[in-house]
Amino acid sequence: MEIKQLRYFLEIWKLKSFSEAAKSCFITPQGIHVSISRLEEELGAKLFAHTNNGLRLTYAGEYLLPRAKDILDLSMETIDHFRHEAEKENSVSVLFVRGTVELLALPSIAEFKKNETNADVTFKVEQDLDCIQAVLAGSADMAVCSGPIHSRDLNKKLLFSRKNVLVINKNDPLAYKEQVSIDDLKRLDLALPRENVQVRNTVLSLCRDHGFEPEFIENDEPRTAFNCAEIGLQAGIVNEVSARKLLRDSQNVTIIPFDTPEMNWDIYLIKRKDAPQSCMARTYEACLLKTAKDV
Repeated sequence: MEIKQLRYFLEIWKLKSFSEAAKSCFITPQGIHVSISRLEEELGAKLFAHTNNGLRLTYAGEYLLPRAKDILDLSMETIDHFRHEAEKENSVSVLFVRGTVELLALPSIAEFKKNETNADVTFKVEQDLDCIQAVLAGSADMAVCSGPIHSRDLNKKLLFSRKNVLVINKNDPLAYKEQVSIDDLKRLDLALPRENVQVRNTVLSLCRDHGFEPEFIENDEPRTAFNCAEIGLQAGIVNEVSARKLLRDSQNVTIIPFDTPEMNWDIYLIKRKDAPQSCMARTYEACLLKTAKDV
C-alpha cells in the first residue's frame, strides 16, 4: 500500500469519477485505474462499485475511507514535522533585553554570518521576564536577559556584569554622593520599569527589606527617565551602559552607582535545560560568548 494510492482513492471518492480524479491528481485515467487495481489486489477486495446512480464505495471501501484519511493526515503531519525540524536546523531564534543589542546582538550575529552565510538568525528585543517565558515555552532557542534567574528549568551563564545607576537631577542633595544606598530611595519619587523587568522587582524587594515602600511611577524608556530627572520630577534607575550614552545629551543630570551587589546589571545567556540544540544554535552561542568577552 502506497500513500499515493490512498490519495487517488480519496480523490475518486470525493469526485465520484476516475477520470476527474485523474485530472485532479495529474495522472492519466489508465494510470489511476492501474494504481487502484493494484491496491485492490493487495487488500483482496473491491473498493468501488459502478451503479445506475454512479460510483459508490463498497463495504471494503467504506472501511478503508476513514483509515485512508487518518493515514494521509498523519503522513502530512510527519512530513511537516521533519520539514520544520530541517528549517530549525538552519536557523536560530534569540531574544535580547534593551541595552544588549549593540553590545552583543549585532556584533555576535555579524561574526556568525561570516561563516554561516546560509543560516538565519532572528532576534527580537523583549523585557526580562518575557525572555524567560519565551525560552521556557520553547519559542526561542536562547535569550540574553538580566538576572537574577530563579527557574530551575533553565541553564544560565553570566555574560557580563555592570552597575544599575540612579539617574538624578544635579541639584538634588544626593547628587554629591559617589554611591547611593537603598535607604537613599526613601524620599525620592522614582520612575521604574514595568513588572516584566527584573530591576523593578529587585528595587521593590530591597526597599521592602529595608522597611519602606518606594513612591514610583511606571516608565519603560531610559530616555524618559532622563527627561524626568532633567526637570527634577522623578529619579530613574537605568543600567550603566544605557545611562552613559544618554548622559552625553543631558545637562542637569548625573548618574550614581548603587553600593549593593544586588543592584548590579548582571546579564545572562539562558537556555531551557531539556531543549535539544541544533548545530547552528551551538555555533551561534560560541559567537555570542566570544563577543561577550570583549564587553
